[in-house]
Amino acid sequence: MEKNKIKIGFLDRNAVGPFELKEKFSKYGEYTELNLTNNDNITDYLKDYDVVILNRIRLGKKEFEKAPKLKLVLLTGTGYNHIDLVAAKEYGIIIANVENYSTNSVAQLTMTFLLNELTKVEKLSQEVKKNKWLEISNKMDRYYHVDTEDKVLGILGYGNIGKKVEKYAKSFGMEVMIAKIPGREYKDNLENRFPLEEVLQKCDILTIHAPLSDLTRNLINLDRMKKMKKSAIILNLGRGPIINEEDLYYALKNKIIASAATDVMTKEPPQDNYKLFELENLTITPHLAWKSLKSLERLFNEIENNLKLFLENKLIGLESK
Repeated sequence: MEKNKIKIGFLDRNAVGPFELKEKFSKYGEYTELNLTNNDNITDYLKDYDVVILNRIRLGKKEFEKAPKLKLVLLTGTGYNHIDLVAAKEYGIIIANVENYSTNSVAQLTMTFLLNELTKVEKLSQEVKKNKWLEISNKMDRYYHVDTEDKVLGILGYGNIGKKVEKYAKSFGMEVMIAKIPGREYKDNLENRFPLEEVLQKCDILTIHAPLSDLTRNLINLDRMKKMKKSAIILNLGRGPIINEEDLYYALKNKIIASAATDVMTKEPPQDNYKLFELENLTITPHLAWKSLKSLERLFNEIENNLKLFLENKLIGLESK
């Protein structure tokens, strides 16, 4: 495909924030930015492009069959469960993701969640602003600090992010247990890798960094949460559907576990007034762990590199498993 004659469209440009991209991608062809969502009729737009860039737009067979010119989909992230890879191959469309660009920023938010859950900084600040300084200082029973030292951190998903979180946690004096995903074979013989059920029983905090798959969907359900300590905390920085949200609501509402913090949800964005929002022991951020400035710089440099490789007929895309 000849450079500068291709049409490139970023379908959900608003998903990555105010980051200048026109100069970067206009070098390769006619570049257009759109702010679409999955509620829009994507097929009305796909027919115009040779290359599309997207973050969370879902693409499957019905979209690909209406996109006769489309040859490349550049994903602004690592996960690709919203793309039908089998259908893409059928229509000769290459799908390319980017890995490891946000390791540091996701690990940083993980530790922010962890420390905030143990130290209650956010809630303390809110109370002080209500003129409760003395009341809190004299009655710390609701907001006392919980030390990280000697606490057990369970890590579900031991890729680059899980490894970085382990490093941070150990620097805070924590013991780390790596959880096996049931049904997956392991050959690394790590001394601190244990069956998931054992990790759930022993950990004070469980942090999730696994990808979404048939093995991880609804993996953390009510039965498994009941095996955890009542003081346990769950952090989810993997994918929303790894935790059954109905079960999470019940577990938090009924004090089966102490609290949770998540950057991801089953449906993004969630519906207005979603019942999880009423819980005081749940912290939610809007899937932004990957959005540090350094992460975005790395991400779009790699996306540009994928585009260059494609134009040189050297790009190896994702394959369905």
